[in-house]
Amino acid sequence: MKSYLSFAFKELQAQKVMASLILIAAILSSIMTTAIGQSLGILQTMRTEQAASLNGDRYATFHQMTEEQMLQLKNDNRLYDVGSLINVGYVKLGSSSLTLYAREYLDNALDAYPAINKVKKGRLPTSPFEIALPENALQYLGEDIDIGDTVELQEEISLMNGTLPPYSFSAEFVICGILESNYIGYSTGSLDAVLGEGTASALLPEDYLLYSTDFKTKDTAQFQNIIDKLANEIGLEKSNIQYNWVLLDALGISYEEAGTSDMDTGFSFMTFACIMVGTLVLFAAGLVIYNILKIAVTKRIKEYGTLRAIGSTRGQIYRVVSLQLLILCGMGIPIGLLIGALSAKAFLIAATGILNPDLFMANSTTELNTMIGNISSNNIRIYIVSVAITLLFAMLAAFPAARYASHVSPTVAMSGQRVKIKRRGRKAKTIHSFEAYYARLNLKRGRSRTAITILSLVMSITVFVSLQSFTSLLDTSSDVQDMSLGDYLVTNETVGIAPESIDKIRENEMIEDLSTTKLSVYTQDKNLILNCNRGNHSKLQA
Repeated sequence: MKSYLSFAFKELQAQKVMASLILIAAILSSIMTTAIGQSLGILQTMRTEQAASLNGDRYATFHQMTEEQMLQLKNDNRLYDVGSLINVGYVKLGSSSLTLYAREYLDNALDAYPAINKVKKGRLPTSPFEIALPENALQYLGEDIDIGDTVELQEEISLMNGTLPPYSFSAEFVICGILESNYIGYSTGSLDAVLGEGTASALLPEDYLLYSTDFKTKDTAQFQNIIDKLANEIGLEKSNIQYNWVLLDALGISYEEAGTSDMDTGFSFMTFACIMVGTLVLFAAGLVIYNILKIAVTKRIKEYGTLRAIGSTRGQIYRVVSLQLLILCGMGIPIGLLIGALSAKAFLIAATGILNPDLFMANSTTELNTMIGNISSNNIRIYIVSVAITLLFAMLAAFPAARYASHVSPTVAMSGQRVKIKRRGRKAKTIHSFEAYYARLNLKRGRSRTAITILSLVMSITVFVSLQSFTSLLDTSSDVQDMSLGDYLVTNETVGIAPESIDKIRENEMIEDLSTTKLSVYTQDKNLILNCNRGNHSKLQA
């Protein structure tokens, strides 16, 4: 054969139905792989933004540093998005178990906490002794508090290492802003207030004027090594290092305390599930291509026998069949890539439409759709991988048919002999249901067709189950909720909870599960001697 290409084109023109079906299968395969790749990138971006909203857009925080140590971190070229804050003090909110933490954020450090800096009324503080309070803290500070009012706070601050006794002070602040209620801190019993710059230096002694610095590392692969080197260089103890595990796990960054949460494999499993779904769809498309080519080759078996008889080799026949598929893929894959790229966000919007927008930190479905639409998803690697995977599955599907065509015997093909059907010996049986008997007979006659049908059903169920798992994997906030087990928390900070009371609660038929924690509270007397007060901290799940 002088030209494989021209002969392959003639074969396709003679088999328009076969060519159309394979072309459709190639288009659908490339659409699926492109849409999955684009959606995976969008979901990763959304999950990262959700993690940053929940616990801050930072990788780690170094706590209780001097100004010199803080500046050393700020000028380190291995870090970026470096921001510092000062813990000015904390105050208990009335009879509740909530604690209000007042912090002074330097420069743009507050930008790393999108859940805190949402102003509902007024503005953020800019001057000393100005304060922005969360709306859900106002009820504990007085009635009818509003912008411009003055609030007096009895605050206290202590060091993490306990080398100095807690420092207490009282100060008056002018309310300049009211922040949107942030209930994330309820899991740890804390609320956040923002103070204007200069407040800390005016209220705190030098020993308590310490900085906490948030940052990200430019090299995420060496994240833990950079953290260890920084701690050694500035002389910081490991107990003063806080890892933002919510964001680190979402990004898949390895760190020293990895594995302590259930999130660290979340998106890896989601990626696996997406790949599995795509593989099943590609496998289904491959079965279509295999069946169509097998039928086409079987119908034209005489032509392939004639080609073998006039001198064509097995390799040449194999290349002709394969070239037909490559031509169709060359036409269908670009179309599929274009449709997949244009429809990926539409597919994702439709898929997330059945979910609660709160799952993605959005207030409404419209806001969620706008969020998805604003995320850039163009990645050349996705298109390259899509083309490679589609071609691979198509060629694997075409291999059996091409091999069958290349192994055709010229004499058998040209003689027109039919395949003899051998029936197994059957015993005479009473047919109770002719429809069922005939159905079983048809299934046995086409065993390969039956197997493919069963496999298609299995793949459909597997795809459905895989997609169901996405709901829990997308929810980065689930682990933040798990920080506080149970529906109720009962704490007695003075005398604790007696064992008899615990037994009585446990016997209540409305209580499903109960767990208790023994707390040790150390206080200093006038001689600076530590005294230990023990109590029970109970978590109840109804």
